[in-house]
Amino acid sequence: MPLLLLALALAAPADPCADAKTTVEMNLCLARASNAAEVEMNRYLVAARKRAATDGVTVVKAFDEAQGRWIAWRKGECDAVYAHWQGGTIRGAALLTCRIALTEARIHQLWKTWLTYPDSTPPILPEPGVSADGTS
Repeated sequence: MPLLLLALALAAPADPCADAKTTVEMNLCLARASNAAEVEMNRYLVAARKRAATDGVTVVKAFDEAQGRWIAWRKGECDAVYAHWQGGTIRGAALLTCRIALTEARIHQLWKTWLTYPDSTPPILPEPGVSADGTS
């Protein structure tokens, strides 16, 4: 069991806000991380939309509609998390953590669905969260 816990700890991404000492510092750090995730998602969205465009206008329209619905869903989900924690100062961090997690999941979904191929063709962009050498 201790080896399993050690393996999980080593596999978990480093907390970018581990040095934050106050709620304000934590919220600022998480806001920066949320913005960075949004920028990264936009990078993958541009590439994914370009790939969708190769299938024609109907696919691009469906892609854009799906992304709009996903944005609305993320907002609703994270707003619910914020409401759940409304009585505490952690609510801001909970909201931002929700946004980061869902955005990172969406980036990976975009990559898997739109930017990879079923054969040995290299993906259009690298797998999110994995460096060029294949490590995290």
